[in-house]
Amino acid sequence: MENTVLAKLAVTRGVVLHGHFENIDHPKFFVIIGENEDQFVGFFFINSDIHDSIRQKPAQFGMQMLIKKADYDFLSYSSFIGADKISTISKSKLIASIANKQTTIKGNLTDNDLDNLLNVARESKLFSKIEKDTFLK
Repeated sequence: MENTVLAKLAVTRGVVLHGHFENIDHPKFFVIIGENEDQFVGFFFINSDIHDSIRQKPAQFGMQMLIKKADYDFLSYSSFIGADKISTISKSKLIASIANKQTTIKGNLTDNDLDNLLNVARESKLFSKIEKDTFLK
């Protein structure tokens, strides 16, 4: 029970986690950018590089934000936050995954990186007004 309470307190906007996802064959870093009553929402994956298919789509390519290894001790090299698609995960599922150590909390985005990420996402045409009002305020 204590692990669950601590996990609930720790998962806030800007927290970076590392865990497994269905349909992905390896653990991924991801950052929480919002929540609603039932879900942690707007989480974005952190990738080591920008996939070639994204490079061909200007709107999505513009939403790949560089984060530097020097700012994050959990990164092996500078990487990119893929902020081109808002994904969701149920709060109960994520909290349980943290409590049973399948997902780990790695740190937080720097204030500057979080501000930049939110500002770019709020201006993006990839997200609806409802998504912006719900997840990015």
